[in-house]
Amino acid sequence: MFKKGQLVNWAEDYADGIAGKDFGTGIIIDSDNRKGYNSDSYMLYKVYRTKHKDFYWFMAQNLNIKK
Repeated sequence: MFKKGQLVNWAEDYADGIAGKDFGTGIIIDSDNRKGYNSDSYMLYKVYRTKHKDFYWFMAQNLNIKK
């Protein structure tokens, strides 16, 4: 879905799933396909967050391509 080098908007949720903990822009650095408990796989994306100047892993639903 997302490619390395893409500029994205990211959103971090609270631990209980409520949206709005933090948000900003970043760049996709890497991706990793992981297996869940029920053998379904899901993709995680490593994002360089420009706001915090750090790296953070996000699921696809927490990312949008910046236009």
